[in-house]
Amino acid sequence: MSDAAGAKPVYRRIPWRKILGEGVLIVVSVFIAIVLEGVFQERGRKQDALAALAQVLDELGEDRADLAEIVAEQELLDHRYRDVLRWLATPATMPRDSVGAALDRLGRSNRTLYPRRGAWTALIATHATSIEDRRLLTRLGNFFESRRDRIEDNGSAYDFNLNDVMRRTVPAVWDPVRDRLLTRDARAISELRGQLRFLHTGWNLYYLDLLREYRTEIDALIADIGSYLSARGVPTGAV
Repeated sequence: MSDAAGAKPVYRRIPWRKILGEGVLIVVSVFIAIVLEGVFQERGRKQDALAALAQVLDELGEDRADLAEIVAEQELLDHRYRDVLRWLATPATMPRDSVGAALDRLGRSNRTLYPRRGAWTALIATHATSIEDRRLLTRLGNFFESRRDRIEDNGSAYDFNLNDVMRRTVPAVWDPVRDRLLTRDARAISELRGQLRFLHTGWNLYYLDLLREYRTEIDALIADIGSYLSARGVPTGAV
């Protein structure tokens, strides 16, 4: 601009250095904020993963307690199967009351394991990638997606086969009210013994082996998950 006397115009210098510095400061501040937000989010995900893994540990502990009871019951059924098979080998001298009681026990007390998986499902749905021990995560995946399903499927098949024999074969030969054989036909009695032997060797003893293997795997996982959580300051209770 100029005055009436024709003076030269005055130009103001633009403070580029100051503007550039402020711009850099803003960019750096935004970058730091983004980084810190990512750090906090990752920390939160890791904490959530640890909490979910602790829940997995709790459920494994509950399964382990159930497993101990089921193994003890299946071992008792093993003795009942052996008794009934021995008694049916000599129908004329078998203790009828004992046979009836044993058959009732076989048909009524067959408890199988249906392992929990709610905590595992929650873990893989949201937090699995934050588990730092990939070997442990792989073992958990194999355990829950393969071994656990095998136990559940075999338990279901065991229940089905037992119920089928108790509903079809046993009533055709044995009177549960009067505790006596309904027939002396050797073929019918042999068929009953054959079905019970199938249940004993093909399911009771086989299922016991599966449960014992599963118990070993659960014990190892409980120990490894407990160590992983303890190393990160997560209390694991009494498991």
